[in-house]
Amino acid sequence: MLSVFKERPSIVLEAQKARFKPHFIIQVLIFIALFLTIQLAMLIPLLAYGFVYFLKSGIGGRDIFYDPEKLTRLLAGLQDNMILPSLICTVIMTILTIIYCKAIERRSLYSMGFVRKKAFQDYIIGGGIGIIMLSVALLISFICGTITYEGYILGDGIGLLLLFLLGFIIQGMGEEVLLRGYFMISVASRNSILLAVISNSVLFAVLHIFNNGIDAIPLINLTLFGIFASLYTLKTDSIWGICALHTTWNFAQGNIFGIKVSGIDTQVSLFSFKLKDVGTIINGGSFGLEGGLAVTLVLVIGIVILLSLEGRKVRMEPEKGMGD
Repeated sequence: MLSVFKERPSIVLEAQKARFKPHFIIQVLIFIALFLTIQLAMLIPLLAYGFVYFLKSGIGGRDIFYDPEKLTRLLAGLQDNMILPSLICTVIMTILTIIYCKAIERRSLYSMGFVRKKAFQDYIIGGGIGIIMLSVALLISFICGTITYEGYILGDGIGLLLLFLLGFIIQGMGEEVLLRGYFMISVASRNSILLAVISNSVLFAVLHIFNNGIDAIPLINLTLFGIFASLYTLKTDSIWGICALHTTWNFAQGNIFGIKVSGIDTQVSLFSFKLKDVGTIINGGSFGLEGGLAVTLVLVIGIVILLSLEGRKVRMEPEKGMGD
């Protein structure tokens, strides 16, 4: 059952060919530096977007002092309207992570999980599993009486809904490429698989510490999701499936069921499900489903299932990654 921590899939074996394989502590410091660089790079287009938003609002200069209530409303509106651009800007995360891996560590795209074989199939299956897992967590919360269904609310927002799907496709890939494709595989190429899985999962949780509603259970669930995502990547020997799973998990939660995604509201959803103030330990409260025991149960079961499954066997030399 624990063979995943003893066997190295082909993407890890390929990463062992890297020219630069730093010590674990150095790798963590590099990860922090890369993450901060990514955040600064993402800030530039977001600041530009915010500037344009204020220009279009018609408020500026002395107006700010004369009408502070309008400014407050504008800031609240800007915060709501920044969610989608923030998701789309995570394309920078994918790009800079790939640049680092190829230019500094001299790793191939294959070693990051960008395999050609069964890529489309893995993506579709991963996306389906993400929806199923989130739906099961929602069903558990609903059966426990901690969630109420308030109906279909999409209206004419199909265009915005599709834009959010695109945003979550980009965001899901960005986080998985950074945490699993780069950091986990790089650590595993020199250290134990167990250290690689635990360290990237803890980092994944830490990256969310400033989200609304963060608490002990959300941090535990984020760590569990990191472990699940790590095992999924190692078992499938590919990054595609977990990218899709991450995408549909977030999209289903926020834009299908209308629930906060890691403490963040989305602007449009198909349906409206309201989390009750009672039973927040199950439904996650202000953090969304990911902050409750319903998701804890789903993730623990998911991890156990993954551990019991045999990983994908590659009996030939790894193919070159896309773009190599």
